[in-house]
Amino acid sequence: MHQMIVATRRQHRIQWLLVVLLLALLGAALAYLVLDERQRLLQREGKRLMDQARVVEENIGHQLIGASAALDSVRKDMAYFATAEGQGAASRHLAALSAAMPGVRTMLVADTQRTILASNREELLGGQVRERSYFGAAKSHPQLDTLYVSEPYTTTLKVFSLNLDKIWTDARGNFAGIVIATLDPDYFAVMLRSVLYAPDMRAALAHWDGKILMAMPQQPGTEGKNLAVPGSMFSRHRDSGKTENLMTGIVYSTGEERMMAIRTIAPQAIGMDKPLVLAVSREMGALLLPWRSTALLYGQMYGLLALLLLVSVYLSQRKQMALLALTKAREKETAEQAQRMDLALAGADLGLWDVDLVTDKREVNARAQEMIGLTANDAVEDVVDWHARVHPDDLPALRAARIDHEAGRTQALVIDFRVRHSDGHWVWIHSRGKVTQRDENGRALRMTGTYLDVTEQKLAQAQIRELAFLDPLTHLPNRRLLMDRLGQARLASARSHLFGVVMLFDLDGFKWVNDKLGHDMGDLLLQQLAGRLLACVRLSDTVARLGGDEFVVLIQNLGATWPEAQDQAHGLAAKIEAALRPPFALGEHQHTIGASVGFALFSGEDQAIDSLFKEADQAMYAAKRFRQGGSLAVEAL
Repeated sequence: MHQMIVATRRQHRIQWLLVVLLLALLGAALAYLVLDERQRLLQREGKRLMDQARVVEENIGHQLIGASAALDSVRKDMAYFATAEGQGAASRHLAALSAAMPGVRTMLVADTQRTILASNREELLGGQVRERSYFGAAKSHPQLDTLYVSEPYTTTLKVFSLNLDKIWTDARGNFAGIVIATLDPDYFAVMLRSVLYAPDMRAALAHWDGKILMAMPQQPGTEGKNLAVPGSMFSRHRDSGKTENLMTGIVYSTGEERMMAIRTIAPQAIGMDKPLVLAVSREMGALLLPWRSTALLYGQMYGLLALLLLVSVYLSQRKQMALLALTKAREKETAEQAQRMDLALAGADLGLWDVDLVTDKREVNARAQEMIGLTANDAVEDVVDWHARVHPDDLPALRAARIDHEAGRTQALVIDFRVRHSDGHWVWIHSRGKVTQRDENGRALRMTGTYLDVTEQKLAQAQIRELAFLDPLTHLPNRRLLMDRLGQARLASARSHLFGVVMLFDLDGFKWVNDKLGHDMGDLLLQQLAGRLLACVRLSDTVARLGGDEFVVLIQNLGATWPEAQDQAHGLAAKIEAALRPPFALGEHQHTIGASVGFALFSGEDQAIDSLFKEADQAMYAAKRFRQGGSLAVEAL
């Protein structure tokens, strides 16, 4: 026995050594997978950012090429445009060009004295181009094939933008002025926003000299900031000599750590003296958030697996040391598992069911019996008797769901239905089940699942629906439900060619009731009034409360002609007047109250709903003005 114990302990030490080695290998493999996934994520996001930047760069490039071509077209006719009689034609030409190019806000022509000769904006004509470096650069180094790009600045029209300029020459080829196209920042802002596929993304456009033209989303202090500082990603890109770069680091303008795709925008078709620089970036924390969640999940899974493995080895070794008591231990473990299952089902308030699909015999636990008012000692109903308990409206859907699942067309049986409780009321059951046994031909033999009593949840949902569509005081339809029914009534009127009417009621003297008798009596009056109005209409008609003392009656299927429908509406008004004539019992008081009503007839959907209510409202106030006594004053438009 001693030698057996020593050999068993030696075997246990070897097992622990193997477990530690296995966990170390598994941990190394998981760490590799996590780090590899991080690298793949960065590569995917980097490629996506580069693709987004490339799309924007191409679109902006097309705009620059189009603007350059537009400037060339203006230069071609400058011999005529520069004359006094040609300046008006030049302005019209510039207006047509700027209207055709969404990316250009302003176009103008200036001479050597910076005087604006022509522009698409009349307010600029005759003015002076400000002393800007872009004018001096074009004048001091005039090149016909060069597209001069100014630094971003605030224009005379208080817009922060930049200019695209080309020189024009006189008949002797001397510098005679410049043709200017000012970019529209709103257009380029829309273009930058179009590539922002995540909330943490940012896109920015800057001048080659470093000044930011715009950044999306906008941030205070970013516009006009100079990025050309040592160590910034802008400077690193510019110094690299490459047209595109993917970088990760701290952004100079915001201090955030971001992954940034940077591209130089300088189409080969045009000779730009200073390119533009586009940056599309993501914040690293948000970018890596999915990966961190995955890494955490892997870590939790590893920890759980390690715990399970260690516990399993420990339990296995204990079982080996208790070999003589193995049978008893197994019986105890089986009992404990059954108890845990019962506790889990009881804790979740679930009923357990099992159905033999061949014999239609059901087996259920005590909680399933309790849901329908039976005890554990009562006989378990078979499928036929169980279906007899199911609400007739729900039984076809239950049978169809069971057939679909048995045929393998659904992953599980999931359905809500009502069953009759032993005391007669209906109980809502949420049932989930799955086929647990099939024969060699795939035929379903057994299905197992759970029941959950969701009656309270269904009642709460019904109450929420009632609060959304009914007035809480009178339980009449509210404005929202009235609008829906009015829309349906107009559609029905269009089909039947019969008129309908909207009657708008307003009580006269209701404020006196609230002030003198109290709001409780006012509420009681509104409730009694709702009952009297309901008694005057058909079940297919609608009585609604808009709020306060305003009520609406919606009547359908009146006459096919306007006079006939109007007569019927007046007849209904007379019926309502008779219903309002008796005094209302308000506690110890008997109170008579009047009302003013305006109604508007409708046929089909020709008239807007707002217009319909406006007519009824005008008619109601007209009725108030010409009221001559009685319980009801009626007016129609």
